[in-house]
This record gives sequence, structure tokens and C-alpha cells, in this order.
Amino acid sequence: MIPSLKLFKFQGVPVYLKLWFLALFFFLPPTYVVVIFISVLFHELSHTYVAHKLGYYVESLYVDIFNGAAMINMNHCPERDSIKIIGSGPLSNLILSILSFIVGVSIRSILPESTMFFSNMVYVNLLLFIFNILPIYPIDGGRILKDFLFMKMRSNRSIANDISGWVSMLFSCVLLLFGIINFNILLILFSVFFIYTSLKELNFLK
Repeated sequence: MIPSLKLFKFQGVPVYLKLWFLALFFFLPPTYVVVIFISVLFHELSHTYVAHKLGYYVESLYVDIFNGAAMINMNHCPERDSIKIIGSGPLSNLILSILSFIVGVSIRSILPESTMFFSNMVYVNLLLFIFNILPIYPIDGGRILKDFLFMKMRSNRSIANDISGWVSMLFSCVLLLFGIINFNILLILFSVFFIYTSLKELNFLK
């Protein structure tokens, strides 16, 4: 089990940092690591906030080296609520990107040394927004697509599941091709994982 550091509580929910997140300091500039932490944390806090607003129990929240997660009890959660909870994460990154751009431009002449920080905030949050709205399972966009199809095709849930699975597979393969062309090892690894989860969604794997 990966050791964790408890940071604080948000709406009664303990927030943890997986300690191997700190390994990023060996590969990235400190400012960039801080930006990633803030962006991922804000994303997960948004999931938690909306879940609480809708009356769902959140056990804990953590930030990991490649992702974050809010442990929300969504058993018997209707698709309409699920879409709101899941969609709040990517939306929070879009909002944070826009706010960072506005603040960065506003204080550029006063604090020119802050330009890089806010530029990174814009870039990282925009990237997280785009990545998370891709209709690939199990990231946010794929889960939203699946819930939306289930909501619209209640009498044909198996067909809805197949549609979301094949869409996920298509985008995963495109992502893999993009990763290969750009020789991006991390993107290739993520793509392979997404292809695996897509195959499971399509019941090709048990």
C-alpha cells in the first residue's frame, strides 16, 4: 500500500497526498509540480463539493502521481446526478484555466516574476480539461458519455454500453497513435490502459 499524508479535511472529508507524488520533483521544475498538485486537487474537490450538494457520501479524497480520486458512494445514483458530479471535475479545470489567465494578465506588470506560474496554470488546467472530456472510459468524459446514453436509452442499456465502449476504443486507439507518432511513452502507456478498459467494457475481457 502506497503511504499517504493527510493534508486537511474538506466538508468533513479527509484529503490525502500519496507520497510518491513527491517523486515528480525529480523530473519537473518545482513550480510545475505545485501547479499540477493545485490543479488535480481542485478537480477532486469539485467532485466532492457537488457530491455533497446532491447528498452523496464521500469517504476520502487523494492526489496521486498520475491522477486523483474522490471516493464517492454512488450506489443507486441516477445518471442525471452522476453526470453533474463527474462533469464538475473537468469544468473546474476550465474555470481555473480562465481565472489563471485573467489574473496572470492583470498582475503581469506588477509581478512579472509570476508570469510563468500563471502561464503553467492556464496550460495544465486546459490540458486536464481537454483530456478529461475525451469520451474514453474510465476517465470523466467516458463515464459522462456512458451515463448520458443510459439516461437516453433506458430500454436498451446493453446497446448504450456497446456504443460507449466502441467510442472509448476508437478514441483510445487515436490517442495511442498520437502517442506513438510523438514518441510520448506516458501517453502510450495510458492509451494501452484505456484500450484494456474499453475491451472490458465491451465484455471482450473478463
